[in-house]
Amino acid sequence: MAETASQTSDREAAPRDAETSTRAEADRAVEPARKTPSRLWWAVLAIGLVEILGQVVIEARVAPRTEWQEALAGVREEWREGDAIVVAPLWADPLLREAAGDLVDRAMAGHSDLAAYDRLWVVSIRGHRSDEAPEGAPELTRDVGRVRVERWDLPTPSVLYDFVAHVGEAHVTRRANGQDLACRTVSSMGSTQGGLSNGPIEGAPRHLCDPSQPWLWVGATTTMDLELRGRHCVSQHAQGSDPITTSYDDVPLGTAIVLYGGVWWERERWRNGGDVEVVVRLDGEEIGRMTHHDGDGWKRMEAAVPEARVGTRGRVSVDVMAADPMFRAFCWAGSSRSAS
Repeated sequence: MAETASQTSDREAAPRDAETSTRAEADRAVEPARKTPSRLWWAVLAIGLVEILGQVVIEARVAPRTEWQEALAGVREEWREGDAIVVAPLWADPLLREAAGDLVDRAMAGHSDLAAYDRLWVVSIRGHRSDEAPEGAPELTRDVGRVRVERWDLPTPSVLYDFVAHVGEAHVTRRANGQDLACRTVSSMGSTQGGLSNGPIEGAPRHLCDPSQPWLWVGATTTMDLELRGRHCVSQHAQGSDPITTSYDDVPLGTAIVLYGGVWWERERWRNGGDVEVVVRLDGEEIGRMTHHDGDGWKRMEAAVPEARVGTRGRVSVDVMAADPMFRAFCWAGSSRSAS
């Protein structure tokens, strides 16, 4: 049957209609893409504004170096022997030490408590409060720009004898095959860098206990505890179940021997090291013992001095041992104390 003109026209129009529809759909699909650059531009602008505002807020809260220096200049004018200084928050410690200079010696920077000091200065920023500040109101409060300076009077110092300060005069032995072998004093040995992956700063002089095991030495050092606080202490690495012993002669005795101790933070944080045993002896008799487990951090113990010995003098010894001595870089700080 012959095709009419109308049928031919309809058949030819169908592809054109389909093509037109396809193009319209393509245009609609492209339309969002055409709008995308505009939305991205606004998003980038918003992010930029947030960053600018954030930077303004940060700079408004940051105390410049000049304010730290001015604040510490005021502290220096009123500084006296027996003062201590700390900072809040703790992460600002490098800023404090830069401004304080020689006011912060190694013992102060690594103190375990404030029992040896008469007064406490706290330098703080951003409204932080030191966890070492006494509970009462400070005797002095002064703001220098964004840096606050406060001062407290402390109880009468109770430290009679600091074992870290006198470790160079101590007698150190290590037990081997049932005998106590003397560790020899050396003036220097190897690196003194300390820091990440290097372990404690290796101060001198120190007592070298076994040249074939150069980590077995005893001496004053600066280490980092589990909270990454610097600690000034006696490094006394355990050798095994047999002790390494540090002994002090003619120690003035108060009511107690107070000792703090911990393992180098990089080893302790893994929580897989062996326990460290610490024994405090007075004239050979045990008066206190502490077991340090990984995770204990900078742990405190107090060994009471027998009442009949208070006010006298004696030989105080500290034994350190560990059944598994691998990476047991134990460090301790201690003192003989009167009643506070």
